[in-house]
Amino acid sequence: MIRKIVNLPNLLTLGRILITPFIVYSILNGLAVHALVLMVIAGLTDMLDGAIAKHFHMQTMVGAYMDPIADKLMLVGSIISLFIVGQVPMFLFLAVVFRDVIIVIGAMAYELVTHRLEMQPTYLSKVTTVVQIIYVSAALLHIVWPLPAIMMHAAVWITFAVTCASGVQYMILWTSKATHEENAS
Repeated sequence: MIRKIVNLPNLLTLGRILITPFIVYSILNGLAVHALVLMVIAGLTDMLDGAIAKHFHMQTMVGAYMDPIADKLMLVGSIISLFIVGQVPMFLFLAVVFRDVIIVIGAMAYELVTHRLEMQPTYLSKVTTVVQIIYVSAALLHIVWPLPAIMMHAAVWITFAVTCASGVQYMILWTSKATHEENAS
């Protein structure tokens, strides 16, 4: 049992959780290069953990729950930190935080009511995670080496649009699941 839980994909996910406070610390203390390097490492672990788990049939229930938690900690922590240092506009900050609150509250409510929560991120959710990782990395790079304003504006609006679309999709998904469960009872 332990051998099945303690595998490379889960260790990569755990590494992303452990690296998150260092990303936040680096952002808040003006160490943008350190934060950028750590964010790139964290982004790579996010890509690798799922790919390795699927390719080598190492998927576990622990990993299914731990991966989205790691993503949320890393991205929300980074976005909040970048907002605090003036690198993320308020509307994007609110969209990212509100989306994740919707996901967490929806999942908790669904589990409390049905006791059948399965972690199955949507394709749009996976795209949102990638876009947010790219945005955070671009914002950190922009601190170190200023990028063209048009590029940063485009990154903000693309991230905002994808984040909002994913949030709306989750609201519809949780409502649909709850309605289906209520009708089945």
